[in-house]
Amino acid sequence: MGNEGTPIRVALVDKTTGEVIKSGPGCSAKVEILVLDSSGDNNEHRDNWSIEDFNNKIIREGDKTKPHFARSNYVYLEEGVAVLRDVKLGHDSSWMKSCECRLGLRIAESFRGVKVEEARSSSFMVLDSRSKLYGNHYPPSLSDEVWRLENIGKDGTRCNQLYNNKILKVKDFLFLHSINPQRLQEILGVGDKTWKSTVDHARTCILDDGSIYVYYPSEFKTGVAFDAVGGLKGAIHDSHYVPITDLSTDEKDCARSLLLVAFENGKDIISFPDETSLQHQYPSKYSDLDCLSDFFRGIEHFETLFSPESNNILCGAHSEPHRQSKGGGGLDGVAAIVIRMVRARKRFMALGGMHLQKRQRI
Repeated sequence: MGNEGTPIRVALVDKTTGEVIKSGPGCSAKVEILVLDSSGDNNEHRDNWSIEDFNNKIIREGDKTKPHFARSNYVYLEEGVAVLRDVKLGHDSSWMKSCECRLGLRIAESFRGVKVEEARSSSFMVLDSRSKLYGNHYPPSLSDEVWRLENIGKDGTRCNQLYNNKILKVKDFLFLHSINPQRLQEILGVGDKTWKSTVDHARTCILDDGSIYVYYPSEFKTGVAFDAVGGLKGAIHDSHYVPITDLSTDEKDCARSLLLVAFENGKDIISFPDETSLQHQYPSKYSDLDCLSDFFRGIEHFETLFSPESNNILCGAHSEPHRQSKGGGGLDGVAAIVIRMVRARKRFMALGGMHLQKRQRI
């Protein structure tokens, strides 16, 4: 096919007038289609190629290092015109470099007293289709094979090194880079410049996996929760989920060390669609301040219940107030203690209690 998918037409043309010759010798001739090598061709604009120039440029069937026709190709003119159909270039099983070529045509039979010059097309680039099949992806996806990244050739040394260390997908590459980039660079075996190029390409990956992953083997008391590329989300302790915001620095370091173990034991990792689904199986624990907050919310209800206004409503406007027993006993004494606790709590919160970091110990 020609430009924009148009068919390639062949015509026998009068060199003087430029008109198609529809009758007479040659108008129904057999025409051979050839591949010409135009690499380094300085004769792009020459109209008078010699027969020697033409023949020297023909890529023969036996030349397996360049694009060629696997067999001879011919078309037959009808009223001086033909259309090229189902003409395909072949190549050897080994990798073929890109090559600049032309199509060439010549009459495959002779006519007495008539000379027909050879024809050639404009030059075009021929690419090995495997260069696209095995090429890099921009941007890569999490599920892409790791050799889709820059500087990692399919079945090459670097690719095999990564495969031998369980780094099969772009997701695995990003995971190990998140938890131990130095080890990943050692596995890849590249210098800083190449390393940066590969990592920068990997980081353009679209992170379209919103799942939460958990590594919590039965023999461990503590597990770890993380995203698709090794980002820490929290920890699991005694079958309870502790989000990362409730972990201390030491607890985060401990959880990150578990990520390395998780990477080596991928078969033991389970996934959840989101954090809500995770908490259905591993409910969150209350921290100490959470429990204290619940307690205070409860006793604030008592403050309202036993306020003078509430007491009047409950007992009636003309009712005799409850008598307080000696030593501050009775319901009024309890209410007074509770109210003092609530007011003390309010003063505590006003002095900065709200800024204390909640922390769940593991």
